[in-house]
Amino acid sequence: MNEMSSAMNIGRIENAKARNRIYALLAMGFRYPDEEVFSQLADGAYADAIVNALAVCAADIAGGCQDSLAGLWATGPRQELEAAYISAFETNMPEPSISLYEGSHHLHGNKPELLLELKSFYRAFGLTMAEAENDLEDSLTAELEFMQFLTAKQVQAEDGTLDKSPYLRAQKDFLERHLAAWLPPLLAEAEGKLKSPFYKALIALANNFVALDAKAVKRDVADRGA
Repeated sequence: MNEMSSAMNIGRIENAKARNRIYALLAMGFRYPDEEVFSQLADGAYADAIVNALAVCAADIAGGCQDSLAGLWATGPRQELEAAYISAFETNMPEPSISLYEGSHHLHGNKPELLLELKSFYRAFGLTMAEAENDLEDSLTAELEFMQFLTAKQVQAEDGTLDKSPYLRAQKDFLERHLAAWLPPLLAEAEGKLKSPFYKALIALANNFVALDAKAVKRDVADRGA
């Protein structure tokens, strides 16, 4: 029984680590592709890292999203991906851009109320937006990084040194109220507007993973009575 319990614990830790890795990779992928970011996207290591993490925690996605995963190979020079990012998300030129902010796709009331709710989520865990980045709480990158933080805390908690219940409940609530609620309309808009294979694939993957992860976390919370 001890060996079985130990194996199950290792499995939970590895699953949490893989989820953490995917949220970190997704957050990086939606950042502006400056030299540092592009260097991690362009050589195929980015797509490989996502595939490897999915194989641990979301094998169904790894097996059923080959087109999206293939699209994550950024090809061409950095200037090409940079132009694709600007066109896709910032300038409305030459095609209409789409917004990477929750408030453009899903509001609980109005934008100030949404930002206040997100600030409350972040502050409950001692987090605030970095002033240097000059971004809003409802940016896709910020929300993915928050899930990266929560899953990192879960990894620490899985060995029994921390109570993981607050992190599991926070993940469930945050996914249901935010990421899982607004990524589907973002994907629908991206499919109709975006030309960039990389960013279309990235949005599709984010949507599919978050939807699956939200269901898994909900089951985990119910099973453990967290």
